[in-house]
Amino acid sequence: MKTALTTMFVGLALGACGTSSNDTCDPTAPNTICTIAGQGTSGYGGDNGNALDAYLWWPQDTVVAPSGDVWIEDFNNYLVRAVSPDGIIKTVIGTGLLGDSPTAVQGEQCPALQADFNHTTSLVFSGDYLYMSAWHGSRVKRVNYGTMELENFAGTGVRTYYYGDDGPALSAALDLPTSVAVDADGNVAIMDQANQVIRQVDTTGTIHRIAGKCVIEQAACGAGEVPTLCPNSDKYVCGNPDQYCGKTGSVYGTADCTLGYGGDGGPALELRMGQEYGQMARPSGRIVYDHEGNLIFADSTNNRIRKINKSDGIVNTIVGNGTGGYAGDGGPATAAEINFPVDVAIGPDDSLYFADFNNSCIRKVDTSGTISTVAGQCSANPKDWGFAGDGGPPTKAKLNQPSGIDIVGTKLYVSDTYNNRVRIVNL
Repeated sequence: MKTALTTMFVGLALGACGTSSNDTCDPTAPNTICTIAGQGTSGYGGDNGNALDAYLWWPQDTVVAPSGDVWIEDFNNYLVRAVSPDGIIKTVIGTGLLGDSPTAVQGEQCPALQADFNHTTSLVFSGDYLYMSAWHGSRVKRVNYGTMELENFAGTGVRTYYYGDDGPALSAALDLPTSVAVDADGNVAIMDQANQVIRQVDTTGTIHRIAGKCVIEQAACGAGEVPTLCPNSDKYVCGNPDQYCGKTGSVYGTADCTLGYGGDGGPALELRMGQEYGQMARPSGRIVYDHEGNLIFADSTNNRIRKINKSDGIVNTIVGNGTGGYAGDGGPATAAEINFPVDVAIGPDDSLYFADFNNSCIRKVDTSGTISTVAGQCSANPKDWGFAGDGGPPTKAKLNQPSGIDIVGTKLYVSDTYNNRVRIVNL
């Protein structure tokens, strides 16, 4: 995801890239796309060698570290790996084993290279820390960049529940936290994907709901009926809580939050969003603060990108007309068709970039509100997805369901997930 270090680093002096490490590709050439990591086959291998010969497995995100290395969230390898400016890859976080560190045996902290994970999805540097969304682990973790010690930051690690608002973040239940963003004051926003809300951990460590509402709609709300809280939960329900909240023993709130859409023009706390939930969900709904402190998020299944205004907390759609597809380039972003947007980033000129996942491309909305494609050949037809185009114009290249983007200076980093590659576009 996005880093507060975007003004520090403007490019990599990486070596050859392309379909193999013997091909050449200059990532500093204008209007060019190049691979910087991954040889295209899912798996694990290649540490301490050329990043172009390494195996990645569904990379989800990248971030540029203070050292200038590009850190990669190697999703299905349960690792974070780093590519140095000379093109060498190594592991910097994780053992490669499925788990949830730090464990009770490890204590409150453990060395990052001794940590086990369960599918992390996003990375963001802020201050002394790297924040990580431990997605299937239902936690947010952070690593002290100076000591490389890892600790839990938010979440209890339990799934399907939602509780803990206005209490300690470490005592709150998250469900598939997919993304974090840090504002100028150091507050950490979390997209709590399966709970259909955005929450924020303030600088005292207290967690609050700041956008969205989890409503269980197994029973439709009657005329004039206002949803009420499930006992001992932050989920809302219409009808009998014993019947519809879901209950395990004396614990309520196991029923899923229902996807919805609504709230544009109103307060963020009342909005409804549509993020996938359950074991088969895809990471989605990522968030970013723009340069004015407004919070922008991908409303993935609603095929929209929405903005929460910092000054008054009002939400509005800024990209997408709600129809899943590909249309509208050259026109107003709010009239365009987009297709399961998953990640968002803000460019130095305040343009908005987003990963249009089910169109297999990256698109841009400029400050006038006009949408265009900047990488990939957008198409909703999977037959058009694939890998091609390194060394040429980015809009002639092929991508395969890119999940993550990051912008640092003039460089757009693309986690080309199902090509098992990370690619770079010189804007």
